This record gives sequence, structure tokens and C-alpha cells, in this order.
Amino acid sequence: MAGLAEAGVDVLVSALTPGEELRLGLIGVADAAAAAGIEYLSVPIPDRGVPGDVLELGIRLSAHIRAGRFVVTQCFAGIGRSTLLACVTLLLLGVGPERSLELVAEARGLPVPDNEAQRVWLMKFAIANQAPSAGSSRP
Repeated sequence: MAGLAEAGVDVLVSALTPGEELRLGLIGVADAAAAAGIEYLSVPIPDRGVPGDVLELGIRLSAHIRAGRFVVTQCFAGIGRSTLLACVTLLLLGVGPERSLELVAEARGLPVPDNEAQRVWLMKFAIANQAPSAGSSRP
């Protein structure tokens, strides 16, 4: 957490399940984050799965971004679940769904998301929440 704080991270959003946290030895992560001055949000999503209703979370995270805060999302491999949470935030900031996936893939250095069900979920979320079209020229 100290390294994240030194990198300027203000908010850490974890999609890890409790079992994954245990497997990775991430016991007391919320307390460690608080001690480092990082807001920690746990949004457990089963591996290779999709989130439930994350509209309020996306609104909250996009508000953090607009306020100049550095938000990081994580999951086990940083390809699927964390991508969806990052893309939801980008969608609510006005970025189209395809462009949001491109931006996360560029940042991650890997193709995202993890599977087609996650891509379909993101597109449905974008339609349901009137996100810009895939051809949006926004960043």
C-alpha cells in the first residue's frame, strides 16, 4: 500500500473475492489501505464473471476522477473484472464502450476483457446507461 500511495493512488477498488484475498495473503487490506491514506472499496465479483449493479459505484468513481483523484481497479489478473470496473467509470465520464476497452488494453498491455460474456455485459451496461456510441471521439 505504501508503494501505491507513493505512486499517487487515492482510491483502490478491488474485485477480488474473499477467497482470492485469502489465497493472495491480502489479510487486513482495508486497514493497510486506510493507514496509507488510500480509500479501499471491495466489490467482489466471481472470477471471469460480471458485476451486479455497479451504476452507483461508477458514478462515485467518476466523481473521484473529475475531482483529480487517482483511481485504480484490481482483480486477480487485471484483465476481466477490473477492466469492467474501469470501463464503467470511463463510460460515465463520456468515453464510448469500445474506446474504453482500447484505453484499458493500452494501459494493461493485454487484450481485454477476459471473455465474451464480459464484453457483452459492458455493451449492455453502456446501452442501459446511454453511454456514447462506440464511435465517440471523446478520449
